[in-house]
Parts: sequence; structure tokens; C-alpha cells
Amino acid sequence: MRARMITLVAISIALVAAVVYSVKIPIPATGGYTHPGAVAEVFIAVSFGPLVGAVAAGVGAAISDLLSGYATFSPLTLIAHGSLGLLVGWLGWRRSWRMKTLGWILGGLSLVAFYYVGEATVYSMGAAAAAAEVPFNLVQVGLGVLGLLLYQLVKRAYPPLDDLTADVTFEEEEG
Repeated sequence: MRARMITLVAISIALVAAVVYSVKIPIPATGGYTHPGAVAEVFIAVSFGPLVGAVAAGVGAAISDLLSGYATFSPLTLIAHGSLGLLVGWLGWRRSWRMKTLGWILGGLSLVAFYYVGEATVYSMGAAAAAAEVPFNLVQVGLGVLGLLLYQLVKRAYPPLDDLTADVTFEEEEG
């Protein structure tokens, strides 16, 4: 893996972890919390693609769970948020606004579905408790639209944004 890509992934993980950790709104029904992390996750996925998006969203949010005392949720968080980053990046990276929006919607729905199924079954909370968290997760994912808008603003201010994931080549000058 190239040094630039490793750096980009590491910074992206840290950014997601910081945004998720910074604002936590408790959800009494499940003992979990909601947060604005989808803003950073969507921005990173449409900016840098599905691999960076999945790793940054999944690992960054899971790290926040570990640091916040929600370690038991971190495996589910890794999968749910990773699916958001993967789908947003896969459908929206270097594609039209329509595809970016579709990626955000489908990625968000996958996050909500993973949390619902995981909490209802693996965590044995039952369907009712898991369903009580769905509106909070939908709001969380809804905030991801700000990630799309942030991408547009950053891309306008810094057009080479897409080049950050390109291979860097060096040629020796003759002379």
C-alpha cells in the first residue's frame, strides 16, 4: 500500500472517530447513542472511494465506541458504519450527484438495517427495542446529506481533491 493511501486512511479514521466521539446523544431504549458521524463518513466515501470510506467509517466509529465505554457495540458498529462507507463510496465516488445521493440513501439504509438486525438478534434486545432505535439511526444517516454538501464545497474550493487517491509518479529530469 502506498504511503499516501495509508496516511489518507489514518487521517480519515481519526476524523470519523473524532466526529462520532464529539457529540453523543443517548438512546435509552437500547443503551446506545446517536451522533453526527455520517457527515464525515459520507464526505470521506464520496471523496476517496469505497475502500477508504468503508475502513474510515467502520473503524473510526468502532474506535469511538471503544473510547466511549460501548465496547460491546463496536463489532456491530464496525459492520454497520463500514457498510455505509462502502456503499456510498462504491456508488458515489467519481460519479454524478444522483449516484452520490443514491449511495448515501442505500448506505444509510444498510446501516439502519444492520443495527436493527444485530440488536434484535445478536444482542438479544428484541425487535421492539431495536425498532425504538430506528428513528435515531435514520436521523443520524439523514445528517449524511451534509457530507454530500461538504464534498461539493470542498471540491469547488480544492478541485484536485480527487487526485489525492491517484498514484504518484516521479520522473527524473534530464539535464
